[in-house]
Amino acid sequence: MSRTKKGLKLVLFAVLAAALTITGCKNSNNASTATAENETTNVVQKGSSTIYQWGDQNFEQFVRKAANGRTLKIGFTPPAASEFYDIIEHGANTMMNELSDRFGVKFEFEMSAPNEHQSVESQVATIENWTAKKYDAIMVSSAGDFDSMNAVYQKAMDAGTAIFMFNMPAEMWEEHELNAVSVIGYNNNTQSGYIVGKYAAEKLHGKGKILLVWGLPGHWSTSRKNGFLDAIKEYPDMQIVGEQRGDYVRDKGMQAAENLLQANPDVNLIYGENEEMAQGAVQAVEAQGLKLWDGTDGIMVIGADGLKSGFDSIRDGKLTATVNVGAVDMGREFIKSVFMSEVLGYTVDKIINVPTTVIDKENVDVAAAYTDWALGTKRK
Repeated sequence: MSRTKKGLKLVLFAVLAAALTITGCKNSNNASTATAENETTNVVQKGSSTIYQWGDQNFEQFVRKAANGRTLKIGFTPPAASEFYDIIEHGANTMMNELSDRFGVKFEFEMSAPNEHQSVESQVATIENWTAKKYDAIMVSSAGDFDSMNAVYQKAMDAGTAIFMFNMPAEMWEEHELNAVSVIGYNNNTQSGYIVGKYAAEKLHGKGKILLVWGLPGHWSTSRKNGFLDAIKEYPDMQIVGEQRGDYVRDKGMQAAENLLQANPDVNLIYGENEEMAQGAVQAVEAQGLKLWDGTDGIMVIGADGLKSGFDSIRDGKLTATVNVGAVDMGREFIKSVFMSEVLGYTVDKIINVPTTVIDKENVDVAAAYTDWALGTKRK
């Protein structure tokens, strides 16, 4: 290749990277709602079609030539089938449609979740199957032992299938230990647990009794709790008076909260590690005839995920707040990163953290609108 052509290719790649970064999400830990606003400002509706503002037609023809109508085979394996992972998948749909419409890239996308919550053996079998079928990339979130799953990932990558972890607490390990092209998610400590603690402390003026409804022991629960404890240690009058497992599902979250409330009916806050358990805790408060938080009084219930059902609960005055951990953006960032690395040959960041923020009645409409947009997007 001549020096001139090499230079043109480098310029093309640089422009595309900048353009995709604008429509994607920032690789930082800063909590922000700017992403949803950016998605709106970088899209123009013309008639019944959508035009995404990534350069001009001259630019587009070069990218199309580089992509050459390639079909990317992609697998998506979360630890369970749930509303949260459905949002991530739909976020991926939005980016696949953008890349397909604008640059002619085609996608074969398959989702496979274990029948039993967090069944590691099922996920390993799925990854090995997709690797044997020569999938280009696999997006995986697993509760499996870190070293054991790392070995599975390395075997897949040695065979030519790129591994992208998602929704994993990368902050718990050294970056060089992560056997993946990239880990796309958020920092469970600083971008979830910690901001819940700070939010609750502000609303409760640094005083209150706290109940924890927690998930299965593992990566997420450890990192998220560490962040929450870091936040409330600044407030000696905020004390955890009870904790019980809810295993990440609503009915068990309700049972756990009912048990805890019987011994501690005078609590000020129930923190459900995920939104399903938090919504179960709301049901427990109501079932026992206790008052939910009204802005000044009652029991605050806070979760984490950013679910449509959670946003509806906040609007109804039941769930006090939740942390929107960027499910839509995780899906979008994954597909963008696969395109950049597998099609255009870029090196992407090893750890890509999407924006997060606490959602309550004040800002729920922005987050809900962004999630609704993704959920309403079907893969073409």
